[in-house]
Amino acid sequence: MSHSNAELLAFKVRQAVGSMAIEGVQVSRQAEANMLKVASGRVSGKSLRQQLVEKYTRPAS
Repeated sequence: MSHSNAELLAFKVRQAVGSMAIEGVQVSRQAEANMLKVASGRVSGKSLRQQLVEKYTRPAS
């Protein structure tokens, strides 16, 4: 049985999430979805990292 590239990527991301769970790291569904986007090339890790920095950067007072 042949699997599509998308199915294989999703499987690999789930394996990574499972490995992190074994180490005690809980990954949110959103983070898992972002991992899949990066793995599939739909978005760059750099752009996601920048979004996180912007989200959690407090404005200067």
